[in-house]
Amino acid sequence: MDGSGTDGARRHWWDRSGGGIDRGRIGLWLLGILAGTALLWVLQAASSVLIPLTSAFFVATAVAPVGRWVRERVPRRVSWLGHAASMLVILVILVAFFGSMALVIQRVAEDFPKYADQIGKLWSQANDWLQGTREQVTGAAGQAGGAAASGGEAAAPLDPVTGFAKSLLGATGQAASTLVMTVFLALLMQLEAPVWREKIVMTLGPERCRTAVDAVTAIAQQFRRYLVVSSVLGLLTGVLYVGWLSLFGVDLVLLWGFLAFLLNYVPVIGSVVAGALPVLLTLATKDAGTALTVGAGLLVIEQVMGNFVAPHMQGRQLAISPLIVMVSLLIWSWLWGGAGALLSAPMAVLVAIILNHADLASRFAILFSDKSDRERFDAHTRPD
Repeated sequence: MDGSGTDGARRHWWDRSGGGIDRGRIGLWLLGILAGTALLWVLQAASSVLIPLTSAFFVATAVAPVGRWVRERVPRRVSWLGHAASMLVILVILVAFFGSMALVIQRVAEDFPKYADQIGKLWSQANDWLQGTREQVTGAAGQAGGAAASGGEAAAPLDPVTGFAKSLLGATGQAASTLVMTVFLALLMQLEAPVWREKIVMTLGPERCRTAVDAVTAIAQQFRRYLVVSSVLGLLTGVLYVGWLSLFGVDLVLLWGFLAFLLNYVPVIGSVVAGALPVLLTLATKDAGTALTVGAGLLVIEQVMGNFVAPHMQGRQLAISPLIVMVSLLIWSWLWGGAGALLSAPMAVLVAIILNHADLASRFAILFSDKSDRERFDAHTRPD
């Protein structure tokens, strides 16, 4: 029998049976990868626009029940009081948060002069150690390095407080502008919500409009649950801080616990700042061993709360897998920095709910769930 004829017959049967390479399907997968890559690029490139827009959407949907509750209880001619009440809630929360941060900063500024000398010495020692290590690694001449370090005309290292203040001032200015735009957009979203509902009805039809409204309502409910869970986690973290720091007699222990509670709303960066400041103070006022022990304990608290308790509680309340919560944190932090980290869990909820309400993609939504129970996941992604 001719071997080449047999191989040709086998290839023909293999292609007809569907077991061969499906070029069309491979093309679709490649097209999907390219589309996903382009989407990530757009999300990162347009972050200055998308961050305040996304934040305003979450804020507007979260406080919408307040405005609706007020409008249902006042005459129609003064229905604007509902929007005013919603904005008042937003302003009260912002004033409470930033007012508390201002009190913390004021307290630190008042007590800082007592520790300025010790912290300055530590900074000088750390800078000298870094300079020596760099010279050893790069193989620079020791005498030249010593002359440069002792020379009067050499550039002095930047004061740590001054450098931190400059970076904090720049970040604060950018955050303030984003915050103002977010509040303004949230107000406009609430004012135009009824008009947009009519537009959606005219564009998509009543049935699809109802689906979109259900999705937005579910997102708002889950976002409010996320805020509650974050507040509980922050309170628990603050209590653990107070308890651990009290064991070593660290100064300003209540202040550090309160700061840990406030910065819990700022993932990753907040925990680093909340843990570094008391360790630095301990190093300045006590010995290095105590500071190392305090830092190790705070690190354990942050790791347990940030990598185990927080994803577990958020996933349990939001029906989102803790793994998905962590992956979302990594992705959105990479795309949008600190703002992305702050919005990572709500964005995971948003994507899961949108997928579950979309006809073509609903089967993929279960991948975001913390369990394989489809009914339970549907119950968490539908409005109550």
